[in-house]
Amino acid sequence: MAHAYKWRTSPEILARLIDGNDIKTWRSRRVTLKPNEACTFIVNGQLSPIFSDQSIAQIGGGFPRYLASLMKATAAERHVLFGMTGPFDLAVPYQVMNEDGEEFRGHVRLRLQLLKEDLPKMLNYFANHAPTITRKDLVHLLQEHLNHRLVAAAYAISNHNESLRDEFFQSTFAMKAEVLLRPHLAALGLTFHNAYLVTEATSSERLAAHHHMTQQNLSYERVNAEATQEAIEMRQANALQTIECEIEVARAKIRGDQTLEAEAELKQLRILEALWRSEDERSQRLAMESERQKQVRMEQAIEMFKSVQAAKRQRETAN
Repeated sequence: MAHAYKWRTSPEILARLIDGNDIKTWRSRRVTLKPNEACTFIVNGQLSPIFSDQSIAQIGGGFPRYLASLMKATAAERHVLFGMTGPFDLAVPYQVMNEDGEEFRGHVRLRLQLLKEDLPKMLNYFANHAPTITRKDLVHLLQEHLNHRLVAAAYAISNHNESLRDEFFQSTFAMKAEVLLRPHLAALGLTFHNAYLVTEATSSERLAAHHHMTQQNLSYERVNAEATQEAIEMRQANALQTIECEIEVARAKIRGDQTLEAEAELKQLRILEALWRSEDERSQRLAMESERQKQVRMEQAIEMFKSVQAAKRQRETAN
């Protein structure tokens, strides 16, 4: 029974050219192709039909083939070319500078596809490279051409950074990419679908972002400073109110003490006034009594004088 052969051991592999004579196993190998995979055989320089979406047996190995190779009854050259025919994306990095010395970084995103009927063109690549092509290999192959012929020219004609991201620039870039890459991709059997430029933040954009961040931090600091100042003013107002309350309490206490002292002094003055009034009344009573006694003595003296005069007149009358 034939053993399964897996030609694509990693998702990064796009195509592979294997030598059928290098498959030396006692059991023959077979491969099952998915709908997005294709293969063709190159036997003594002749291409076979292209197969896809089927199982192919006897691609190599097996004891009968071993015996045939010993008897020189097999083909001297026998290769199998595999390819992934589904669309795939490539990210080709770039680093360019404009005439002002500003550096731009990013990558070109390409959407490519290896069509089934174009699979034999992949032999152009394997004629000068390793028998396996991956996304990384294809990026390395296209990077220099893209950087110098496409990306540098696109940045040279752009007026400002914002134009690099608008729809018109991307559409123009895709059309130019298709025109410039068509010969290179056609030699590899690759079909161009789309391309667009992904630009990282430029130095001016980073400067603007830094300026915005600085202004935002200053705004935060300003708001915090205003909040701190307001808190300080509130604490000061509370402290002043507390001091005023304490002063009012002290004043009320002083006024209360002064009122008590004034009331005590008034009480003493009223006592003295009562004493003085009683002394005055006593003096007045004594004076009145003295006047009355004087008046009584005066009347007594007048009465005695009258009685003496009356007695004198009687004596004169008697004489």
